Amino acid sequence: MRKEYDKLHLLKILCCVAEQHSFSRAAEQLGTTTSAVSKSIAQLESSYGQVLLNRTTRKLALSDAGKLVYEKGKKILRALRDLEEEVEQVGVHQSGHLKITFPNTIGRMLLSQICIDFQKRYPQIKLELMFTAANQDLIEDEIDVAFRLSAALKDSQFYVLKLININSTFVATPSYLAAHGKPEQLDELSRHNMLLSKLNHVEDSWHDGTRSYALQGNLIANSRFHIREAVLAGLGIAMLPSYFCQRDIDSGALVELFPEQNRPEVTLHAIYKVKREHSAKLDLFLGFVQAQLSCKSELVS
Repeated sequence: MRKEYDKLHLLKILCCVAEQHSFSRAAEQLGTTTSAVSKSIAQLESSYGQVLLNRTTRKLALSDAGKLVYEKGKKILRALRDLEEEVEQVGVHQSGHLKITFPNTIGRMLLSQICIDFQKRYPQIKLELMFTAANQDLIEDEIDVAFRLSAALKDSQFYVLKLININSTFVATPSYLAAHGKPEQLDELSRHNMLLSKLNHVEDSWHDGTRSYALQGNLIANSRFHIREAVLAGLGIAMLPSYFCQRDIDSGALVELFPEQNRPEVTLHAIYKVKREHSAKLDLFLGFVQAQLSCKSELVS
């Protein structure tokens, strides 16, 4: 057991040296001496029978073996920190750290405020939030919770919590409709200027369950925030998620078109790596998100 503990300590020193690019800076951060750090690296290299750090008078660089030990060692140390946090949370669940990733638009428009309200109630839980269009790897990127939007989520090796269904709708300003006419049928959209979103692909068609309608216009943007601003400026008609424009519809700034038509839906899921009963902070966070989203059902259904 002592040998395994020593190896963890040596891995921590190697990771610190690799990140600081200096024995002396690593020693300062670890609260020890440069010679002690150098001796620890030599001991770790001896245990693996490999050179882990290439040393020159100008710089330190990880060898190929060193890169492998560093990457694996980081994951081991992170897993140990997570274990310590989870044990500490037994009976005291309002503390710890959660790393969370969101899709950009729904993250900013819907989930951001939920996270703020969560931290008001549980200030001892540290949230690390990332808003991104990329689907990050939960293992490689050390993600605790990933929120994903998908019409049908593919089989996942992780735990999946279905949260809410989100639909999209066509909207335009009253001034645009007064100037260009209000379309009464979906096929009339071909005579209007459509403001198109391009996220993973250009959303240039509408499916109502029986047929597809082509959409075209003079604006394509990979930001729904820009599309919303453009439609509010009266530039054309846009298809936006209901949570993104419901307040504009309620205020009269935008008019919803074809409210009786079938509308495409996607589902918001939360994906996580460990069972909720094994992580009090995770269970607390997901339960809070579920409760808050149920109160916002008018924005998403």
